[in-house]
Amino acid sequence: MDKFWQALSYLLPPGWAFPRHPLSVVMRWLKAFGDLLREHDEFVDRMIRQWIPHSTCSRLEEWEDALNLPDACFGDDQTVEVRRTNMLARFQGDIDLPYDDSSADSIGAIKGYLKRYGFEVEAWYNVPFRVGRNRVGDKLGALTGTLHVRILYICQPFRVGSNRVGQKLVNCTKNTAEVECLLKRIVPARFDINVIYF
Repeated sequence: MDKFWQALSYLLPPGWAFPRHPLSVVMRWLKAFGDLLREHDEFVDRMIRQWIPHSTCSRLEEWEDALNLPDACFGDDQTVEVRRTNMLARFQGDIDLPYDDSSADSIGAIKGYLKRYGFEVEAWYNVPFRVGRNRVGDKLGALTGTLHVRILYICQPFRVGSNRVGQKLVNCTKNTAEVECLLKRIVPARFDINVIYF
């Protein structure tokens, strides 16, 4: 017995006027009405899931309008996966970078910012070698004002838990323009950006 049909039958008062036999007219009418309620409940459940940003398909355009997307850094022909990744990254907001030339937090913030958009990177910039801070084997060099960003994985394989059904088994980035565009938003203008593929 359907749960809606069962709930409606429990609302009937006891007595001969409302027989509980499944083939009676009253119970067949309640079954039909319970089917309508079940369909409405399933429809509402599907609609609620479409308003959740992580699982939306039909409401993606409305979320993008609210968040001022699509992102110009990713071009006009974006896949649904890229659009959803950009939407979720925009929900996390832009980061404030306390960018100091010797601060490791700035490098960590750059890595975290690019990770939101699906890029695993290493980032560094040249600083003078200092005894006590650097170790044997570290690079020597003067501060050149160049931020080096190495993209670790050009192609990312499908991962259970982080990817969804319907996404590509291998997701490859096409060029460095996306990363450079994202970095120009947050890195101070005094730094040149050098993007390196691994």
